[in-house]
Amino acid sequence: MGVAVSHLALALGLLVLLSGGLFAGWRLLNPKPQWEAGTMPISPEIEEKFGVRFTFLAVTADGGMVELRYRVIDEDKAANFGHFTETAPLVISEDDGKTIDVTIMGLHNHRVEPGRTYYVLYRNTEGAIKSGRPATIAVGDLKVEHVVSW
Repeated sequence: MGVAVSHLALALGLLVLLSGGLFAGWRLLNPKPQWEAGTMPISPEIEEKFGVRFTFLAVTADGGMVELRYRVIDEDKAANFGHFTETAPLVISEDDGKTIDVTIMGLHNHRVEPGRTYYVLYRNTEGAIKSGRPATIAVGDLKVEHVVSW
């Protein structure tokens, strides 16, 4: 009886070790993405079509607002950027697909100058965008993915 129990204990111990090894191996081969706050990929397509480069995304006002900054590269192309629903950037959470839209805050007109940085404030509806988590900025059918907000 004692030998059977020790063999069973040994088998269970080996099973636990094997399971742990498989799990550790799976975690090494499938790591969870590590997002670095402040990551801002560049979109040559958005720059070419709209004449702007996004430079900054941050959750502000204790989570209630989101600030998006962009630099004007080409003033002629950027002249109507953000003035109409079709050219207003959307920010989409990559975690759950929730979207914030600047039209909730109201669109605005302004004169743009090349090299200057401008900003857009969004109401962070339902806390859609979270600091340190990935988001997508979409303008029409063009997107900048894996933007990580401050």
